[in-house]
Amino acid sequence: MPSLSLLDLSFIIFESDKTPMHVTGLVILEPPKEHAATYAQDLYGEFLQQTDVTAPFNWKLQWSFTGKPSWLTLPKVNLEDHLRITMLPSPGNDQQLQQVVGRLHGQVLDRSRPMWEVWVIGGLENNRVAIVFKVHHSMADGVRASSLFTRSCATNPEESFTKPIWQCDLRKTASERRAETHLTDMVIKTASQASKQISLIPSMFRLGSKLALKAVKLADCDLKVPFTAPKTPFNLSPKRSRAVSLGHFSMGKLNQLSRITGASMNDVLFTVSDIALNRYLNDRSLPLRKPLVAMMPINLRSKGEVASKGNKMSIGHVELGRAHLTSLERLEAIQQATVDLKNEALNISPDAYVNYSLLVNGASLISGKFGLNGFIPPASNILISNVPGVKDTLYFMGAEVKEQYPVSLLMPGQTLNITFFSNAGKMYYSLVACRQSLPGFEVIAGYMEEALNELEQDIMDTAVSAVSEQMESHDSETVAVEMAVLAAREALTPDDAEFERLYIEKQQRVDHLEKQLSQLTAMLSKTIEIDPAAKPINEELMNESVAIDIIPKSTSASS
Repeated sequence: MPSLSLLDLSFIIFESDKTPMHVTGLVILEPPKEHAATYAQDLYGEFLQQTDVTAPFNWKLQWSFTGKPSWLTLPKVNLEDHLRITMLPSPGNDQQLQQVVGRLHGQVLDRSRPMWEVWVIGGLENNRVAIVFKVHHSMADGVRASSLFTRSCATNPEESFTKPIWQCDLRKTASERRAETHLTDMVIKTASQASKQISLIPSMFRLGSKLALKAVKLADCDLKVPFTAPKTPFNLSPKRSRAVSLGHFSMGKLNQLSRITGASMNDVLFTVSDIALNRYLNDRSLPLRKPLVAMMPINLRSKGEVASKGNKMSIGHVELGRAHLTSLERLEAIQQATVDLKNEALNISPDAYVNYSLLVNGASLISGKFGLNGFIPPASNILISNVPGVKDTLYFMGAEVKEQYPVSLLMPGQTLNITFFSNAGKMYYSLVACRQSLPGFEVIAGYMEEALNELEQDIMDTAVSAVSEQMESHDSETVAVEMAVLAAREALTPDDAEFERLYIEKQQRVDHLEKQLSQLTAMLSKTIEIDPAAKPINEELMNESVAIDIIPKSTSASS
């Protein structure tokens, strides 16, 4: 009889009608033309024929007399309890689909049977079909759920008629179970056997002292002082209803901005989210005096450390940008904050930081669970996560996967969650919110798109300006003067091989700067309105990569 880990059990304990603890995936399919008209009904019928069910989709939660939960393996699962179909009034639009997804996402899974559901949604315009997959977080997180769907797909239509989701083994690997066991041991030791962690006491004491001194401005510390985030509408106790808003970015654009600035993909996504969230609050006359604080997963392995037994992931709190910063300045501030967070966590000992994180986040969850938000300042304002996907175009049951969105949960004391998911050249994102707490929150998705365009424009303007300044100091007259000075100092003549080598080296530098400026100008032209009939200058250079660091480099550490 499978047992629940402490982490899995926490999702059972913290679940309520107002805080369902399941993750949801939304997939939009483009059926083959010859089957488009009836694809939704055909797909649902095919699902019902696949009666074999693999663990953990045949696990039902049961409680012992001592109150300890475990998984009961059912010999047979009635698929009609888990598979559903609904049709939008044709032609259904994206707004109607998001309303249905929000309604389904807000419904708690029935604990009297295995906690998962699959919904087929038809009636979308252009004969598109949507699939909504719900699974309880105690069975799988968003990463495992998305990888599960990927395993049900193929890279061509002919091979895409594979096992449905509930026939794929979702059980955790031995290494994942060891990591959870290590985490559980740390929690138990921290709570009831602190005397066995003598080696961690100096690090924990040093951390507590530094945070206390920082709070009164007597010491410098890179960690965010806990429970000092601003109070916002994002930190209320959520009600029962859920609403969903969706959007997507081009991965090409995100990678381009990351290369030019030297910032990570997560830094760019956090910056875009921060700009949009601040605009939402400003529009409602709720300007912030302090920066928002976001929860983010961090890898606590030091550079070059080989993966070993035990958990090396934790949740950190990152202070985002302050008011009145430009887009690029905000990106720089967030990049520095993520680097500082990991450096400080590594300096005080990873295990000590995990204990600290468990304590802070645990207290925050309990505060939200019992409605203490009005009395205890929030530790953070929002959870922003990024789930990796695949680069290839996928097919499922003969249909092309056109869009794929993660729909995450709201933790106690949260009214908004932002989750990103990369797939086939696009970065999809979903915002899940409590509609009563955040009226009109749907505009944030549009604000995020505008924020990315604003950040791109700021980056390109700055990059072009930086290269232009370098070009001004490398014109032909300046190069000639520099060569004359070098020749005099080294006693060289134009006939000497060394003179020729130095001249070629300087000329290559000028050519390189000209190429960079041409590439940046071509990139910049895509962000502003130009004459479509005009032929780009140096068109052959537009597809080459360009990398110009316009954000000062900090101590290297990736979050």
